Amino acid sequence: MATRGIVCIPFFIWSLTVSAQVNSVSPYSRLGIGDRLPGTFARNLAMGGASQALPQPLNLDISNPASYMALELVTLEAGLEFTELSLQQNDPPAVVNNSRSGFRYMAVGVPITSWWASSAGLKPYSFKGYEIINRRTLPEGVEVSDNFTGEGGLNRVYWGHAFRPLEGLSVGFNASYLFGSLREITSINFRDNSFLDTQTEDDIFLSGLWWEYGLQYQYRFANQHFASIGFSLAETTDLNADITSYQYTTVIADRPLDTLTGGVSTEGQVTLPSEFRVGVSYGRHHPQILNPAWALSLDYENYRGSEFRDADGDAPLADGYRLQIGGFVIPRFAINQWNRSSNYLANIEYRLGGYYEETPLILRGERIPEYGITFGLGLPIRTRRAAPGEVSIVTLNLSASYGQRGTLAQGLILEEFWALNLGITFGDKWFIEYKYR
Repeated sequence: MATRGIVCIPFFIWSLTVSAQVNSVSPYSRLGIGDRLPGTFARNLAMGGASQALPQPLNLDISNPASYMALELVTLEAGLEFTELSLQQNDPPAVVNNSRSGFRYMAVGVPITSWWASSAGLKPYSFKGYEIINRRTLPEGVEVSDNFTGEGGLNRVYWGHAFRPLEGLSVGFNASYLFGSLREITSINFRDNSFLDTQTEDDIFLSGLWWEYGLQYQYRFANQHFASIGFSLAETTDLNADITSYQYTTVIADRPLDTLTGGVSTEGQVTLPSEFRVGVSYGRHHPQILNPAWALSLDYENYRGSEFRDADGDAPLADGYRLQIGGFVIPRFAINQWNRSSNYLANIEYRLGGYYEETPLILRGERIPEYGITFGLGLPIRTRRAAPGEVSIVTLNLSASYGQRGTLAQGLILEEFWALNLGITFGDKWFIEYKYR
């Protein structure tokens, strides 16, 4: 009788291992192109990821390219991620602990004129990393081990522009080049030496252009308050897929014994689905600082996973959505009585948020949900005005989140994770015209 298991086909997690080449350690990353990384940076991650409508004069938000128009300074951002995961399964019982960490983004934004701004950068787009073992018994009594291993991911290089056609209104676009490689290995190992073990390896290199479009509108009230709305759209994209496949018969430790098929190369396409995002924000500006003194934001994202097609033309994903809510406050500028305070704690930007997502994964009839709470700090390191008109601002952005993904129903997996994102933002005033007498 075959062992019961999880995730798409009858297997369960027996062990998960991670090496320097594996940047994701989730069995759910086996589907599609892997786990997609958030399109926002550390500041917005601390607010549940809500950012579509938020005016950000000192920070970059590449999820809505229209937001570049709000930049007041030339801005450089870079960030890292550290995540601890615990994976649980009830049938059969199993608990696996793992972690991942690494570079998450580097980007620069430049306000070129009063009506034009631009941004460019590099960040990972998705990660795939898993090692899954399923043990089963054939009707003849032969024990078989099915091994599934995957690693790799896609990277994203982007160049975006934003424009201001009317006061309060901005529009923009991102042109991104996605590229990267995925490796997936499937092996069948028999406990009976009268059978030959087999192994299949697929090396897939993906590349292609990806376009996003955005819009933001902000209305300012007479009392320094503002209300804003934002939209962004990522269109369906076909990535070129170069696939090299190998098939072996193997001996102990998966060493090749004989090549059944070697180095067969084929070409295909992987279709990324469209995405639509909309958000609203409300807050208050303060004349002494560039960022708002406080703000609340709410976002909705729709991911058309049913449009996804892998290189074989299969459609393993479903449509999904994500709700995000968050906000921030700088006490010194949000509370009138603290406006003259020199206390460092009053100058910190305190952030809080949360999110709920119906992911595009449906396994054994169960929708795979994800939800979490987020919080963080914006720690000002330096604000300098060396000469009239000069501004130099450095901020350390800390974002922490706790969340869960998955379910224990139907023998599936529940993932519990703590994530820490560390980002640093440099802002500097360029293009200053000095006048002397």
